[in-house]
Amino acid sequence: MKQLTIQKKIILWFSAMLLIIVVLISAMTFAIAGSVLNESIKERLHDIVYQNMAEIEYWNDLSSTEAEPGDQFLKYHDGWLEIDDDFCNIFEGISTALYDADGNLLYGNMPIKLSASGTLSYTNIEKIKYKGENYYVFDKALTVSGLEELWLRGVVSQNESTNILYNVVRLSFWLLPALAVLAILGGYIITRRSFLPVELLAKSAEEIGTGNDLSKRLDIGPGNDEIHMLANVFNDTFARLERNFEVEKQFTSDASHDLRTPVSVILAQSEYALEFCETPEEYREALQVIERQGNKMSDIISQLLFFTRLTHGTEIIQKEQISLSSLVQGICEEQKGLSQKNICLISDIQEDIYVGTDRILLERCLNNLLSNAYKYGRENGHVWVRLRRNADKIILSVKDDGIGISQENLTKIWERFYQADSARGDDRSDRGLGLGLSMVKQICELLDITVEADSTLGKGSEFILIF
Repeated sequence: MKQLTIQKKIILWFSAMLLIIVVLISAMTFAIAGSVLNESIKERLHDIVYQNMAEIEYWNDLSSTEAEPGDQFLKYHDGWLEIDDDFCNIFEGISTALYDADGNLLYGNMPIKLSASGTLSYTNIEKIKYKGENYYVFDKALTVSGLEELWLRGVVSQNESTNILYNVVRLSFWLLPALAVLAILGGYIITRRSFLPVELLAKSAEEIGTGNDLSKRLDIGPGNDEIHMLANVFNDTFARLERNFEVEKQFTSDASHDLRTPVSVILAQSEYALEFCETPEEYREALQVIERQGNKMSDIISQLLFFTRLTHGTEIIQKEQISLSSLVQGICEEQKGLSQKNICLISDIQEDIYVGTDRILLERCLNNLLSNAYKYGRENGHVWVRLRRNADKIILSVKDDGIGISQENLTKIWERFYQADSARGDDRSDRGLGLGLSMVKQICELLDITVEADSTLGKGSEFILIF
């Protein structure tokens, strides 16, 4: 069973359950039909005896009768019995006969002969056995004037219900299996057609996997069922994989480029020191260059590892209630001590503002924004940090009066490794990896913080965090 496909499992399960249902229905039909038919025969026996009672009349003088062709007359005492032609002697297997009080047969015939002890005593429908066969018997005394001593007896064989039941069972024996076969065939066709898109899905996915072409998409035709929904999910997944793959290619290319420079410098300085350095001062100078480049490589690797953890969701988030006012104030004090380009940092922080967030990630986010403001600020410029509560929002902004960003580049600043050379300068020694703002964006998404940027080329930039 484990080796079967889902399609075959469904068909086998459906077929087995349908066959079981057919068998159960047949058994129930046989049981119920037998009981119902027996009761139905008893009711018909009762009704026919009562109907025949109305077809018997007594006349003192035949001249006063209005006989119709087919009526029969029997001499009875001082008068005549008129048996109407509507009298059902034998009808649908039910025999009816007329008896006198002594049990003598006056009219009709009986398929069975009862003992004297049972004569005209079956005033309720009784079941008797005669020559190995079961019969239902019903006796009814006539109540019309002149007929008080007469009885009608009705008899029907139980085989009548058995024959009908046999016909019902025979019909069920052919009809129910035929319906079951049609249902199974229909189920197979529906299942086959339903799973056909799955086969196309698997085939297309295999082609994409073996061909290493993430630009292909799964095409199984139009539709709104679950299979088409799954195909759409796969297509969305492939689209994201394609985007991520392209980003990773760019990521690897840019990271290799940024690491190549310090590695080249380290190798060059090492070769120079080994071949040309003669004095301790020359060796010291070469080692200082190697140290700076090693620190730069360490910073690059650290940023790449941190960004990888953010991107893949392995960075553990530990939210807690913190004083945002104290956190921002402390970071501003630290950054003032590291002031570059004689830039003045001005803070305007409202007190007693608390948020539930991850302190370490938020510190890194704010430090990246301040480092960015210093790096691209102008000499003797300013950086403004402002924290305010506004209705149900908390707004933290970092603003500078530096070189700014053009409007066409403003939407690209959140991309990894993006650096607007024309706006930021061409000296790569003064540039970062282009990961700072991308990290800010990633951290804000993890902490459910909205981040916005506003900038004018040549006048400065402002980055706004909304809690």
